[in-house]
Amino acid sequence: MKLYIIESKNTNVYYNLAIEEYLINNTNNNIFIFFWKSKNSLVIGKHQNPWKEINFNFELVKNGEIKIARRISGGGTVFHDLGNLNYSFVSPKNYLNSQEIFEIIIKTLKNMDIDVEKNYKNDLIYKDYKFSGSAFSIKKDKFLHHGTLLINSNLELINETLGKNEKIKTKATESKPSKVINLKEINYCINEEMIKNNIIRETSKYLKLSGIKIATKYFRDESLMEKHKSWEWIYGNTPKFIFKFEDNEFNVENGYITYINSKKLKNPMKFDLMNFENLNYQKV
Repeated sequence: MKLYIIESKNTNVYYNLAIEEYLINNTNNNIFIFFWKSKNSLVIGKHQNPWKEINFNFELVKNGEIKIARRISGGGTVFHDLGNLNYSFVSPKNYLNSQEIFEIIIKTLKNMDIDVEKNYKNDLIYKDYKFSGSAFSIKKDKFLHHGTLLINSNLELINETLGKNEKIKTKATESKPSKVINLKEINYCINEEMIKNNIIRETSKYLKLSGIKIATKYFRDESLMEKHKSWEWIYGNTPKFIFKFEDNEFNVENGYITYINSKKLKNPMKFDLMNFENLNYQKV
C-alpha cells in the first residue's frame, strides 16, 4: 500500500469534483490525499435542493459568477473561494476511517496552536465558531472523507449566498447554518502550505508510509467533468419538492414541474427559480 499526494492547480470546481469522483471510482488499494481549491462556488450535498439552500437573488449567483455544483457526498451546502482549502482522503474503507482522519486533522491544527474541537455535526470549531465542515461517501470498497478549511475566506459572501427558501417544501437534506471564522483570525501566521505539509506529515506518521506526490493529469476524466457541469446532475438530481407561488402549488420532480395545483402536465417544464415570474404557467 502507498500514500499518494495530489495537489490541484486548477481552480475549476467541476474539474476538482470530477477528479475526486475518479479517485473513489477507479483507483486501486492505495490511500490518496487530494488538496484543491475552487474559485467562488457553492457546493450542495448529494441529497440537497439547490433552490432551497442558495440565495438565487444574490447578484453574483444570478449572473453566474458564483458557480453551483453538487458533490457525491451527503451533508450541507458549503461556499468555496480561494481562501478556502479542501482536503479529500480516499482509502480502502476497511483501512482508514473518519475518526482516524479527524484525529489527523485535529492534531495538525493543534500543532499550529489552534484550539480545535469537533462538534456533533462533525464540524471543526474554535470557541463555537466553525472553520471546517466534513462529508463522507462510500462506494463499494472505497471510502471518501473530505472537508473544507477556511483559511482566509470571504465570510461576508458565505452569509450572503446561503439562505432558506420558505416557499419550498421538501424532505431533502437541509443545511444547518453556523457562525464561521477564518483560521487566519485565530493564528495570523497560518498559511495553506503549512497546513498541507502538516497534514501530509501527520498522515505519514500515523500510517507509517511516505507520501508520494503525483500529478492530477493521471486522474482526469472528461466524461466525469461533463457530468459535474451538467444541469441533470446539479438540478435534475434534486429530491422531489413542492413550490408555492401566488396561491399556486407546483410539484417538481427531477428538476421538472410535473403538476400544477394537482393537474398533471403533458409536457413537464424545467423549474427555473430565477425566471419563475416570467413563466406563463396559467396557460399550461
